[in-house]
Amino acid sequence: MAKAPPYEGLTAEMPLRDAARRILRILLEEAFRYAPAVLRGEDTRAVHDMRVAIRRVRSALTTFDDALGGRRARQLQVAMRRIGRRLGRVRDADVHLVALRGALAGASEIERAGVTHAIDDLVVRRRAALAEFAIELSQFDRERYARAFTDG
Repeated sequence: MAKAPPYEGLTAEMPLRDAARRILRILLEEAFRYAPAVLRGEDTRAVHDMRVAIRRVRSALTTFDDALGGRRARQLQVAMRRIGRRLGRVRDADVHLVALRGALAGASEIERAGVTHAIDDLVVRRRAALAEFAIELSQFDRERYARAFTDG
């Protein structure tokens, strides 16, 4: 599982708003670190790790809602939910493919055709889900949020 990133630079004297912004920036960087591997389409581990990182961003936004407040934080929450949902469809396909490929190994000759068809269909649906994720990700303005949640 993806490990939480280190939150360097936090102090007890730091105002909550500044600490929340720093944590959120670190979490966003961590979430998008996996994007290139996910977009290549072959790294199921990166898909899982990016989903975990996105959930951490969303959790931080909820936790620090009062400190962050504002329209940008709400917009980021909505955007991360959309990205996470699109990525969730890719992950669901990955999980089902593992199960189907396992079933194929123990399938009878008669069952093999059906399981193979299901695998082929799911591979096509995974590609479509990955394309939808790529579109959603391309519409996310990382720079805007990076500026909005920069320390200070």
